[in-house]
Amino acid sequence: MTLFFPVLASAILLVTTSVASENFNSIGISGEAIVATQQDVVLSDEYHFSPAYRAGDFVFLSGVVVQPPGNEPATLKAYQAGIRKAFSSIQATLAAADTDFHHVIKITTFHVFHSPHFVGDKAAHINAFMVVKDEYLPPPYAAWTAIGVSELFPDRGLVEIQITAYAPTD
Repeated sequence: MTLFFPVLASAILLVTTSVASENFNSIGISGEAIVATQQDVVLSDEYHFSPAYRAGDFVFLSGVVVQPPGNEPATLKAYQAGIRKAFSSIQATLAAADTDFHHVIKITTFHVFHSPHFVGDKAAHINAFMVVKDEYLPPPYAAWTAIGVSELFPDRGLVEIQITAYAPTD
């Protein structure tokens, strides 16, 4: 029984990736959907999107949202732990696309600076994010656009991280 679930999860990942790739290819977009984890399968099935998509030499990652655990507002420490968890998820997705953070060329982040779910001001929010971002993204640094928004989905989201990587396949 313990072997059944990992085998089933692998089969679901393979089928989901194949079906998504067929759908995109049928409308003239060559590439492949990238579904790296079991959570990606669940989210993809529930919300009908690809967690990442390779189109030629580019890999486009859907946004990964950081939200505080529990019902209390996030402290700086909890916020940074959530950001590390998000970047670890991004790292797994990049690995599934046979690439890594060295190939990231563009980051777009959407920040809820004035969230009731965060203990701190705008400067604390962005500075805490930058510390963790720099742990994962090596120089030369990717282009980065940080956008302030009023809210994210899910409701307790504090920041959403979207990544584009240039990763030639040959």
